[in-house]
Amino acid sequence: MNLRQLRTLVHIGELGSLSKAADRLHVAQPALSRQIRALEEELGTALFTRHGRGMVLTQTGELLRERATNILRQVEEARSDAISSTGWVRGNVVVGMPPTVADILAGRLAKDMMDLYPDVHVRFTAGFTSHLIDWLQRGSIDLAILYDPKTPGNLRIQPLLLEDLFLISPSAAKLSPRKAVPFERLAEEKFMLPGEPHSLRQLIERQAQKVDCELEVVMEADALSVLKDFVWLGLGSTILPLPAVHKEIEEGALCAAPIKDPPLSRRLVLATPTDRAISNAVLRISDLIQEEVADMVKTNVWVGEPLQPG
Repeated sequence: MNLRQLRTLVHIGELGSLSKAADRLHVAQPALSRQIRALEEELGTALFTRHGRGMVLTQTGELLRERATNILRQVEEARSDAISSTGWVRGNVVVGMPPTVADILAGRLAKDMMDLYPDVHVRFTAGFTSHLIDWLQRGSIDLAILYDPKTPGNLRIQPLLLEDLFLISPSAAKLSPRKAVPFERLAEEKFMLPGEPHSLRQLIERQAQKVDCELEVVMEADALSVLKDFVWLGLGSTILPLPAVHKEIEEGALCAAPIKDPPLSRRLVLATPTDRAISNAVLRISDLIQEEVADMVKTNVWVGEPLQPG
């Protein structure tokens, strides 16, 4: 039994498919099949039940998957500790973020990295949370900020921020960040919102259904800059975190108000894979993200509650 076999078991068990696991791990299907077959022969028992739609873990396989997940996590934590102790900060890092966060945070992080760690080459990429999770598990990205993940397997989740969301309107509406708007009042607005696959849209719709508030969505756009342009043109309002429009509010182009009864917020986390080594550069970027978010909250650029690891 070796770590490669355990990693293969975990991924096939999660995906329920040899072909999907091969695609994620970038390993040929026959090689993965041989690893599982060798593991089953060594243990003298079947770990999967095979059928036409894929593979399902047996009771023994599920028990081994749970143990394997813990073993892989401990191995990677040991590697991370060893890497961190060297103080060596260099290499390539790919960071994934939802589009709204990328527009807010990527520039600040890029400046921090260039000032503090010039030997680290960072690439930022944006995508929906479901895409970011898949890219993390495939190894396409090293670190991601996610919104409200559904406890995905093979990922180490670290709480980051409980972010307040604001009603954003043209400046003529004279909203104030110091005066909250009742949720039921949103039924009076014409909204420009992201499309339904977007996690922000899903959150807004769920909350509206809970309080029996019907929202009028007259236009959809996934790009933050487009949503802000729509509002600036007076076409309607939108719902965004405050830092997304901090500059426009300071310039008087837009106005914003928090939402109450109930408040509207979403949880951000940092995520890294548990089955791969975390480089010192990734650890440093993770630290910088936490420091930058905390500073933005302290200076009222980002409104929310920093979350402690736990």
